[in-house]
Amino acid sequence: MTSPTERPGNTTSGRNPVATALWANAALLAVIALVLLNRSGAPSFMSAAYGQNQAPIAGGAGVFIMPAQMQTNVWGAYLLDVDNKTICAYQFYPGEKKLRLTAARSYKWDTRLENFNTDIPPKEVKALIDRQAAAQQQGAGGTGAAGGNDAEAKDK
Repeated sequence: MTSPTERPGNTTSGRNPVATALWANAALLAVIALVLLNRSGAPSFMSAAYGQNQAPIAGGAGVFIMPAQMQTNVWGAYLLDVDNKTICAYQFYPGEKKLRLTAARSYKWDTRLENFNTDIPPKEVKALIDRQAAAQQQGAGGTGAAGGNDAEAKDK
């Protein structure tokens, strides 16, 4: 007859074979989970190290497309071809369910302009920056006064 502490199926060593089988199954499932999570196509919980970060726009090989809001309820897309240096604008017409080219432009020569249609010329901006740097150096020299106006002090 068995004692009250002994259960049927117990071996003389005190280990339950059912518990051992359950632990073996748990270990095998853990190994399978590790293999599945370490595959290259599996979702990762750690961020990947990318050599180059790109903006959240669709594209590649020099052609990029970005969604665009042309007006309040007018939608479309911009197409940027960096190899050919062109930008195109497409507008979606919901009644016709069509996407139409509304504008295209080469910006090849635009990028060489230095001062077109601006309120403050770039040379004046540089002069402002130079004055600000000189005021900061003068203030760091121990005088305690920055030498500039209050608006410049608030920008710091």
